Amino acid sequence: MERGSDCYNKYVKILKKELMPAMGCTEPIAVAYVAAKAREILGKIPEKVIIQASGNIIKNVKSVVVPNTSDLKGLQAAAAAGIIAGDSSKLLEVISVVSADQKKEIAKYL
Repeated sequence: MERGSDCYNKYVKILKKELMPAMGCTEPIAVAYVAAKAREILGKIPEKVIIQASGNIIKNVKSVVVPNTSDLKGLQAAAAAGIIAGDSSKLLEVISVVSADQKKEIAKYL
C-alpha cells in the first residue's frame, strides 16, 4: 500500500478514529478505568468490590505491573488503583497521575 494513496488514507482515518492512548498494558488499565468510573458513579470509595471479567482479562492482568502503583500486579491492584487514584475522564490514561500518598492509600485499600 502506497503512502498517500486513497486506500492508505482510509486506513489512517480509521486508526485515528479508533485508537486512543493507553498507559501500560490495556487489560489492567481497562480494569482501573471501570473501577474509577464505578467510584465516580457511586460517589464514594466502595467498601467491597466484586470483579467479574473474562478469562483473557484475568490471565493478562495477573502478570503485569499496574502503572504508578509501586510495582503492584493483578486484578485487585488494577481495581484499587482506579478506585483510589483514577480519573475516568482520562479514559485509558486513568492512572497516569498518582501521588505518593495515593500509592500508600492503594496499598492500604488492598
